[in-house]
Amino acid sequence: MTTPSSPAVDPRLVTALSDECESIGRQLRHMGQNLSILQTQLTTMRPAAPAAAPVQVPAYVPQPAPQHVAPQPQYLRPPSPPQQPSVPWQPSPPKQPSVPWWQRDGVISRLLAIAGVGVTLIGVVMLLVLAAQAGFFGPPLRVIGGAALSGALIFAGFRVYGRPGGRVGAIALAATGFAGLYLDVMAASVLYGWIVSPLSMVIAFGIAAAGVSVAVRWNSEPLALLIVLGAALAAPALAGALTLSLIGFLVALQVAGFSAQLGRDWKYLGMARTVPVAIVLIAAIIGVSLFDGMQVDSSALTISAVVVSLIGLSAAVALQWKGSPSRDGVAGAWSSATFIVATLPLLGVDVLLGDQMASLLYGVMALVLLVGAAAGAALSTHLRMGIAGTGAVALLLCCVAGSPQSLTAAVLLAVATVFIVIAGSTGSRFVCALGSVFAAIGLIGFLESASPSMLTTSRAASAHLDALTALTSLTAIGVLVAFVWVMSRLALVSENNIAVAWAISGMGILYAATCALVASGIEIWGGTTGFVFGHSAATVVWMLAATSALVFGLNNREHAHTMLGTGLTLTCAALAKLFLFDLATLSGLVRGVAFLVVGLLLLLVGTRYARAFGKADQINSASAAR
Repeated sequence: MTTPSSPAVDPRLVTALSDECESIGRQLRHMGQNLSILQTQLTTMRPAAPAAAPVQVPAYVPQPAPQHVAPQPQYLRPPSPPQQPSVPWQPSPPKQPSVPWWQRDGVISRLLAIAGVGVTLIGVVMLLVLAAQAGFFGPPLRVIGGAALSGALIFAGFRVYGRPGGRVGAIALAATGFAGLYLDVMAASVLYGWIVSPLSMVIAFGIAAAGVSVAVRWNSEPLALLIVLGAALAAPALAGALTLSLIGFLVALQVAGFSAQLGRDWKYLGMARTVPVAIVLIAAIIGVSLFDGMQVDSSALTISAVVVSLIGLSAAVALQWKGSPSRDGVAGAWSSATFIVATLPLLGVDVLLGDQMASLLYGVMALVLLVGAAAGAALSTHLRMGIAGTGAVALLLCCVAGSPQSLTAAVLLAVATVFIVIAGSTGSRFVCALGSVFAAIGLIGFLESASPSMLTTSRAASAHLDALTALTSLTAIGVLVAFVWVMSRLALVSENNIAVAWAISGMGILYAATCALVASGIEIWGGTTGFVFGHSAATVVWMLAATSALVFGLNNREHAHTMLGTGLTLTCAALAKLFLFDLATLSGLVRGVAFLVVGLLLLLVGTRYARAFGKADQINSASAAR
């Protein structure tokens, strides 16, 4: 008899249990770390509370496997997921509160520096002007004192610039010094007459250019702005009036500040050097045109406006030439706007000149700018648009100043037609917009010269309508036809709506044709007879247009609905004019001819529609028989 042996221990089961216990231990240690971090955060939030003891996680001690385990035939351990490295949780940094603008770095120092520049320059002006009026010191002492003070400020600016945190103060000191020297030279010329004006302007230009070169060296647009604006704002106080000397000194500033913009996106400097001289020129032009006794000659003002415009155009073209960093973007747009500001005084000098001189000046200006915009492919788009727009305004002023009042609308409409045709040929919507502006102004002038009330009686028509009215009416017809054509050419309206555009434009064309016929009749046959013949011909033209619209609708199914409505509307209008106006106004023979022609046209279009519907019925019957 044999004794049964004790059951054996399964080693795989022991290994599985050991791995599971080790995994539980790792999870407990990870939980302990997270609890420690949480405890640290709570302690930081409540410093007064006593610190809690750290959570101690006992290390896992493996227990011996049981000695007697029931035998298992087979044990399958489930696959454990891959262990990911545990990363302790880190709190997100607290959101920083927004800092008020006055507490931001450098704001207060910049404001104080700007205020210091302004106050110091006011003090320099008082030293040069008020001290002279009160008799304090002598002219040499005042000028030498101002120059010494300005030189000391420049020297101090260079000394401060190399020190830590001294950039803002150095810019303020140097700007005040250069602007003060500029004003000192201006005072020596304007107040005391020690230096002739041309030489003093050259010296002042050199001082401003030196200051701008320092700004370039320090790469500081604020320094250039403070020099230019400080000198420009204080210069009128020294001049005391709107004089040519003041304009010359401001032009020197305009030129001196230009070089700093080359190759740099300093967008504000262009406006700073252009706006002061433009404002002074505009004020001088208004003063000369409204008041007597001004110290500025009209021709000198005109020449100054031309010079300022040329400087603005040259600077804008140079800054935005192909490859320049100021070609596109915000800086490029600012330089284009600076050019427009520079041309504003020139666009207002017509009040100082006669019509012929103003027309010649604006004609040359329009020719130069429009040709330059067409040929300047290397320029940026917005600069070309600014040049073309300014040239168009000059052309508009040329047309108004150079043509008689009765012919102005015709000239504007002719120019509008040329613009619109060019837009259709080149595909330029901007040129189309320019032509639309000319067309709108011309059509308004046409309606003023040939209003509907002038077509009601022979007396009113004879008093206001003539050959020029007929010519203007023909140009109005041309511009309306060209406008609808360019709308289709440039896809300004969809193909489905082009018939609607033609219908709307056709109403204006019929009105212009009526004005042309009545005006031509009066011009050829005289007052009453011409009025009668003109209106009879207009009625026939209305009915012809209605017939054409109805026939076009029959031949073009996609536009049939629009053309049918337009044709029926014109037919009703022609019949209403025939019975309500022509029957009471026209003479017997002419009235009979008008009724006869209109009736024949009605019979023609009615027969045409009957044939069209008859063919449609035959086609439908044949289709049903099949």
